[in-house]
Amino acid sequence: MKRVSVFAPMGTLDHQTGILNAVRCFAAAGYAVDVLTVRNWRFPAPTFVSPAVRVRYMPWTFDAEREPRALATLLFTAWVLLGFTRAHPLIFAGGIRGLLAAYAYSLFRRARIVNYQTELYIGHKLDTRGARLFKAIERRAARRSEITIEHDEQRRDLLVADLGVPADRVLIVPNAPCGPARVVESTLLQGRLGLDEATPLLLCPGTIAKEFDTATAVRCAQSLPPSWRCVVHSAQPRAKDDPVVSTLRELDTGHRVDFSLEPLPYSQIDELLGSARIGLVLYSREVGQNTSAVGLASGKLSHFLKLGVPVIVSPLPGLADFVREHGVGKVLEDPARAGELVAQIEADYAGYRERALRCFDERLSYDRAFRQVVSVTDRWHSEEASR
Repeated sequence: MKRVSVFAPMGTLDHQTGILNAVRCFAAAGYAVDVLTVRNWRFPAPTFVSPAVRVRYMPWTFDAEREPRALATLLFTAWVLLGFTRAHPLIFAGGIRGLLAAYAYSLFRRARIVNYQTELYIGHKLDTRGARLFKAIERRAARRSEITIEHDEQRRDLLVADLGVPADRVLIVPNAPCGPARVVESTLLQGRLGLDEATPLLLCPGTIAKEFDTATAVRCAQSLPPSWRCVVHSAQPRAKDDPVVSTLRELDTGHRVDFSLEPLPYSQIDELLGSARIGLVLYSREVGQNTSAVGLASGKLSHFLKLGVPVIVSPLPGLADFVREHGVGKVLEDPARAGELVAQIEADYAGYRERALRCFDERLSYDRAFRQVVSVTDRWHSEEASR
């Protein structure tokens, strides 16, 4: 029996598209999948339809907007190392926490590691002993992995330069949902926010933070056509009087923005994003290369396109180039002119929708790209079985 263990020591697993879809693709390929993760009561628990998937939680839980990363990783590593779970000869390591836990496990027990690189930790000053130690461990862990997954060629090149991972051991899998593309007509957000069902929405989903340039979304809203609304939907629970949200409300001088501050389970993401007429995909260039070089690591971009929703994106290399090349949206150079971009998309909406659907199926579908990963792990399994 083929088996893979997914190390995902984060309480937000239900929002981690790439890891969730890896689980589903492994199960579809005939693997028994053990998902080892952390329970954070602030977030929905992940759910899987396949009976081949078993979810196991470490015994220590959290109830916080963000669980302490170092503590969660240490507790998770202790849990898998001390024999509370069975052997893990093949590990799919989700993110840096999963990678560090898998690396620690591999020092004591035989394991082959697939490193799913969700973030790039590049540009941080290595001016403290702790920072240098973290980078040294990250490099060792990444080099111990037999495969590393990155989202596009630009991010692969940055990763190779930073961690010293051989380029021929890096596979490209966009951060995307599984296919095929299909239009989902939804009014979920309109109903949730008490808006008329016919209200066209410019939707900015995800984390409310400087890294994701949420303030620019609010500025964009001020130039929208009169019938339009901009919705900022948070992937994390936020209070209405949250200081960050209050600051954004102050920027909304024209009262054009609605804030959706309670997250929804991943099972409803198609309905959530399908509520949008146009998707807003924003990242900041000011907080490091993980966001300024986001490219096809943008789950928002790929999911909007899967649903045939045109996008307006930040003017960042990779991201903007992709949108221009495939004609699936517009690039935001000036927030004050966002209304003009909306009008341009509306003038050929059917064309933008058709190109979005085609682009997803041809370039972004996760399950198609993930076949190369399964091909390698199948070969490993065959080698082990023939010994």
